[in-house]
Amino acid sequence: MYEETTWQETLKHAESGLQAPCYIFDADILARGVQQMHELMPHCGALCYAMKANPFLVKYIDPYVDRFEVCSPGEYEICSRAGIDPEKIIVSGVSKTEHSMRRIFELGRGKGIFTAESMQHYKILSRLAAEKKTHIKMLVRLTSGNQFGVDEATLEEIFRLNQGSEYCQIIGIHYFSGTQKKLKKIEKELAYVDAYAKKLKDQFHMEELQLEYGPGLSVAYFEGDKPAPRKEQMEALEELLKGLENFSFVGIEMGRFVASDCGCFITQIDDVKKSDDTNFIILDSGLHQINYFGQMMGMKLPPIHQFPKRDAQAQEYTLCGALCTTNDILVRDIALNAPEIGDKLFFQRCGAYSMTEGISLFLSRDIPAVYVYSQKAGYECLRESFATDLLNSKQSEQGAK
Repeated sequence: MYEETTWQETLKHAESGLQAPCYIFDADILARGVQQMHELMPHCGALCYAMKANPFLVKYIDPYVDRFEVCSPGEYEICSRAGIDPEKIIVSGVSKTEHSMRRIFELGRGKGIFTAESMQHYKILSRLAAEKKTHIKMLVRLTSGNQFGVDEATLEEIFRLNQGSEYCQIIGIHYFSGTQKKLKKIEKELAYVDAYAKKLKDQFHMEELQLEYGPGLSVAYFEGDKPAPRKEQMEALEELLKGLENFSFVGIEMGRFVASDCGCFITQIDDVKKSDDTNFIILDSGLHQINYFGQMMGMKLPPIHQFPKRDAQAQEYTLCGALCTTNDILVRDIALNAPEIGDKLFFQRCGAYSMTEGISLFLSRDIPAVYVYSQKAGYECLRESFATDLLNSKQSEQGAK
């Protein structure tokens, strides 16, 4: 976990000589963190990795998790190429079409678990299962008051329609309301779904019911963040899981909490200048490549290391990205020691979402390379840096001769 990492772990990446900008995901930190989750939460029947947090980690986290949550056809294709057992995949997502589900049936032969987030989802999945004479397992997602899932009345209607189904087995419910939650909210949610599970079991004469739950545990991204320590959050969640009475099995689904600590982003200083009383640094990256939950126009300070770090008096700098927009401010005030053009800055806790949530095609700048590191195997390039100008123009066009 992040509390166990030190500047020395960042230093080994600094000395690797990798070309900036790039992402590095540390497979050893990832493995340690997931193993700790298993140790601290024995009442978690299955630990599910929500791969939207970082699809590059699928292959490396596979030995340590029980399930993968897949939310799009593309994510399923990634799992298929990585050799993930279809039995480990939960096919989730708010948008399911007959075309996309046919492709997933083709790849996974109906194995794993499918979620229904609407009556339409249920009809598509049950129809395909009957057509292909394939037995499937289903979770029905209960809404938390947003566009995801269905309300109680619709959920119960799906349960009724499915009674006696030959090919579709509803095994439980799926519930997730968001991320960066406090423990009191998690406690309230689990009390609600546990009580609702009793109603479902009594109404539909079900002896067993499973829960797939996303707790949305908090990650401390910035200086001044004060969520409960990670270990304390997991221990508290374990106590809440022990108190559930109406579920025979509980799967815990996490993405940000699993992946955030294992990644860093390396960016290079392209320019250092002063305008009036403000010191500016221009980086070779920007908000299109470095994304933190709650970043707020550079008003918050994530953990950043300077390399090389010089023996000089620190001064305050504003870190700006390479995009031609006044919005591209990463940090408004950071103390650095005599930074120079060519120096590197290491943004920590970039293991989740940064590489996929940014506006990466804006200004047609290059997409950064992605590396994974382990002490045993060293560095492996998962994606080379590549230009985006061809993605932002008609590819057959040629420049003037």
